[in-house]
Amino acid sequence: MMKKILVFQLLLLPLWACFSPARAQPPLSNPVTARRVDPLRTYWEDQDQFLERQGQAGLDLVQELLRRFPPSLEEPLERQAAMLLLDTVLHEEKAPHRRAVQEFFHQRMADLSNDLQATEPGSGAVIWKLYDHGFIIRTPSVTLLFDFTRGYSSGARSFAIADETASRIIGQCDVLFITHIHEDHADPWVAERFLALGKPVVTPRDLFREEIFHSRITNLERSAEKVQELNLPGNTRLEVRVYPGHQGSDLDNNVYLVQTPEGFTFLHTGDQSNDDDFAWIDGINRSSRVDILFPNCWSTDIARMIRGVAPKLVITGHENELGHSVVHREPNWLTYDRLQGTVPPVVLMAWGERFRYSPE
Repeated sequence: MMKKILVFQLLLLPLWACFSPARAQPPLSNPVTARRVDPLRTYWEDQDQFLERQGQAGLDLVQELLRRFPPSLEEPLERQAAMLLLDTVLHEEKAPHRRAVQEFFHQRMADLSNDLQATEPGSGAVIWKLYDHGFIIRTPSVTLLFDFTRGYSSGARSFAIADETASRIIGQCDVLFITHIHEDHADPWVAERFLALGKPVVTPRDLFREEIFHSRITNLERSAEKVQELNLPGNTRLEVRVYPGHQGSDLDNNVYLVQTPEGFTFLHTGDQSNDDDFAWIDGINRSSRVDILFPNCWSTDIARMIRGVAPKLVITGHENELGHSVVHREPNWLTYDRLQGTVPPVVLMAWGERFRYSPE
């Protein structure tokens, strides 16, 4: 009899463990069924609405998972699952035209603008990811903005964020760096708003040549050897090196290495993708110490770029540009593949997310 009881208790152990207060995890807040829907609907005759609802269900779950598992150096499996689920939704052909996708993007950018106003950097740096390859970097002395656009490059006007949201973001930043001319990196409305506030906009020489504000743009010399000073309002001074990068064979693409007054250094590559430029990329680590590298995830040889820069941390950009073809939207799962075996820690971020960086 005792033997039978012991066997019964052993069989019950996994079940008791699930209900143990010490091991219990809070359940997901049922995001998939949170919105009012007809539970009996089949969608058999409505493929478009089927895909709309499927995207909504996926993005609701992504929101919850990203909230629970924010960007970190030690990325849990739950966060990877969220990033791959996000890929699946955004790689549906009509994704930028889907209401659920637009609402997801708008909400995350609105939350970012609020977070930006409320967040102090402490002794390190805080990084926010915007759309495509856009990033905000805040240190105790300055807030840098790279390749910020409202999202019209997606091909869907309703996807782009409201001008009011974009203005709130612009108002919190001190300087705008634009790497090259393409619409997913350069937004003339953003540049004009910056200049209207008396803040500098740094671009390649021929960018926005047809715009009336072109004469007020700052064009620094493209040189791998030259360190240049950029003075901001409020007597803040940056040291900037503008590497003479290219997208493809001949499109000028500024690669910016920016050093803040605290000594933090950030390198943003834009769409750098020319193998001849490895002549200077391979030697960046010999002339400069880089805290964070922000490469485009589809660069021709991202592992070699990382070796040449030797940063303390890598944060990739350009995933899920919805204006590209489905196979060139660059999913997160492909970034994971490309970065396997690279030495510095890597952080992947979704739109609107924040990451705190400490050099220690």
